[in-house]
Amino acid sequence: MKSKMSVFLICMVIALFCFNCKTQTNQETQNQKTLFNDNWQFYLQENEEVSLGELPEAKWKSLHLPHDWSIEGKISKDNPSGHFGGYFPGGLGWYKKSFEFSKAWKNKMVSIIFDGVHKNSEVWINDHYLGKRPNGYVGFSYDLTPYLIEGQNSILVKVDNSKQPNSRWYTGSGIYRNVWIQAKNKLSVPLWGTFITSKNISEASADITIETSIMNHDSKSENVEVLFEIYDMNMKLVSNAKVAGLVESQDTLKLSQSAQVINPKLWSPESPHLYKLVSTIIKGNKVFDVNQTSFGIRSIRFEAETGFWLNDKNIKIKGVNNHHDAGAVGAAVPDDVLRRRLEILKEMGCNAIRTAHNPFSPEFYKMCDEMGFMVMDEMFDEWVASWPWVEYKNRGKVDFGYHLDFEKWAKKDLTSVILRDRNHPSIIMWSLGNEIPDQCYPEGPERLKPLLKLVHDLDNTRPVTAGCCFMHLANDSGFSELLDVAGYNGGGGSVFYEKDKAVYPNRKFIATEIPHSFQTRGVYKTITEMRSPQQGIPVPNLTEVEVFPEFSGFYSSSYDNSSVRISARDSWRRTDSLPYVSGEFRWTGFDYLGEAIKGWPSRFFNFGIIDLCGFPKDTYYFYKSQWTDEPMVHILPHWTWPGKEGQTIPVWTYSNCDEVELFLNEKSLGTKSNKGKLNLSWDVPYISGTIKALGKNEGRVVSEQTYHTAKKAFKVEVITDKSEVLADGVSCVHLEVNILDENGNFVPYADNLIKFEIEGPANNIGVENGDPLDLASNKINQRNAFNGKCLLILQTTKEPGKIKVNVRSEGLETGEVFILSKLSA
Repeated sequence: MKSKMSVFLICMVIALFCFNCKTQTNQETQNQKTLFNDNWQFYLQENEEVSLGELPEAKWKSLHLPHDWSIEGKISKDNPSGHFGGYFPGGLGWYKKSFEFSKAWKNKMVSIIFDGVHKNSEVWINDHYLGKRPNGYVGFSYDLTPYLIEGQNSILVKVDNSKQPNSRWYTGSGIYRNVWIQAKNKLSVPLWGTFITSKNISEASADITIETSIMNHDSKSENVEVLFEIYDMNMKLVSNAKVAGLVESQDTLKLSQSAQVINPKLWSPESPHLYKLVSTIIKGNKVFDVNQTSFGIRSIRFEAETGFWLNDKNIKIKGVNNHHDAGAVGAAVPDDVLRRRLEILKEMGCNAIRTAHNPFSPEFYKMCDEMGFMVMDEMFDEWVASWPWVEYKNRGKVDFGYHLDFEKWAKKDLTSVILRDRNHPSIIMWSLGNEIPDQCYPEGPERLKPLLKLVHDLDNTRPVTAGCCFMHLANDSGFSELLDVAGYNGGGGSVFYEKDKAVYPNRKFIATEIPHSFQTRGVYKTITEMRSPQQGIPVPNLTEVEVFPEFSGFYSSSYDNSSVRISARDSWRRTDSLPYVSGEFRWTGFDYLGEAIKGWPSRFFNFGIIDLCGFPKDTYYFYKSQWTDEPMVHILPHWTWPGKEGQTIPVWTYSNCDEVELFLNEKSLGTKSNKGKLNLSWDVPYISGTIKALGKNEGRVVSEQTYHTAKKAFKVEVITDKSEVLADGVSCVHLEVNILDENGNFVPYADNLIKFEIEGPANNIGVENGDPLDLASNKINQRNAFNGKCLLILQTTKEPGKIKVNVRSEGLETGEVFILSKLSA
């Protein structure tokens, strides 16, 4: 009997890992968890008084989830989201889906899992009300078992994002993340029921603690065994253990088991090694449940004098803040779009991301685990109070923000996020808030204390922080001293750490949101534009008279002379030179919709060092020069400035090489040492031709960049990130469009209207150009180029075939690409 049982378990394990080689959908199906995204219907309500029984059948449209209806709507000055929401519409929407009861669900516990619905979602199954969840960023589930019938079932979801503004940035509207159906045996591990920690980590071994909950929904108690098996990335069994227990009827049993991994491979940004725990619940010869949990082995600590340590190595956190939207697709971000964004950050040398200012999708953390990003997982942007300069009592930051739900929902939402995310090795700290005004008042510490306790009770392996601006007020109230690590957001002069270090010598420091620099791709200004320079480090003007007066005041300079309080260069210089500062998360990595601080008619502002398309701006290359070792050199600005002949233009380079030599029309303008420098600068009288920079190490050229003065626009170039793609209905292809002259030189001022003709099994899910003033729809087959570029994102259908895209612009030579969509890789 034991032999038969062993063979059975081995077969189960082999089957599990066979599924690991397939798609996520197949992997989740093995765990009886399947995507529930297809064949929904949607209705955007026009009459706020419509009741459940009055929903008009004729106005429903068919779609697949995830779905964001705001990005499909018209940008208007009259939309109540205002500059906070980028003037996009909100509203009230309904989703419904009919589905057949599966035979596999019989005698099972069936639940529906929503990864994110913005916001105020209410759910019904077969006319039975399941509940409400106000928070638009927190995943949740409902038990469908008591209400399902054999035959046809119907689920209905109401999403109310009509009260605006309810956020300081673009949120999106609708069921914008994945939905799942999960069927489990009555004796099983519940959702988020496993917690894995590691300690005593060395090159020789690591001690693993596994905490597992087992639910018993059956009418009788059960004695069970739980087999724990740990596998490395090569599917090699590296440790196992077994524990037994009695699970009472209608009760939950919590088990704790120790294991050891010999010669562990540690998780890090450079080597993101993952392990998989397979937990199998057994009674006699019967397997009740098989549960898989990915985890990593690594140690973290923050020190008051030396900053951050990962696996006993002292490293700097080189981070960015990002919001959850992705430009053209809004908040409903396909995995391929998200992965491309992370790859762009990885190439820059970024090793950390702060989830500003809410929990992200489960897929985000999974990718960070796999790709090697450390994460500050942030929960809230407001609690209850508002700022001291307004009447602060119970007003929050925006009229209909989270302050309305904080007292009732904060602990429940926080619990859901910690339980969901705590097995991710990428997460190195929790953040309980961003610029929480409560920090300024005596009430703040009292509101913080129970949240801190809750996090520490659920996960005592990671420190807790919050991003504080006006740190002097957080110091006065005692708020900052309660945090495990003090987070500095820059506001109110909080870019200087030395004073606080002297007063609070045992404090642990992290720059949670510094610097805030502005830059628009392809835009340059030589007269500095800074907000609150008296609270930071001013940047001097580059010239006495503006060289580039033609650019709109809605656009920002790419010379790193447009910022709040401190430039990107000065901020990183300070972070890198102060050993007790653990690192910084700059604001932001990517441009994001909303928070259009200059108002109408802009839909966003230029905080990112990468635009909404994913096209890097010049400041991206500053960070690449500081955060990577592969030799590189970057020149700014470009060298096409008709009408500026004879004017002196500041030419900068960013490089990680020892020295840089600059050439204009093959004449050397001199070599400059780059050691200890954050940028180099030459004043160059403009003349058309070729400007070139050579990066040198030990006198040898190891990197170069060249710009040629462009003639008028002549043709369209199309670059795809894939030539083959899966016909699975979710995979995406990015088409980068560049305007070139007759010699193939990029035309950096081109604004031609680009039209896309798409043939074959793919759909346009978004067009974008990175221009904050372009208010055209993201969902049509055309877009103006902005400073020479734009982007089209295609998503496949489930039909294989050849995809053909013609990219046309009047008077220009057409670009054409072919992509093969296949059923399997």
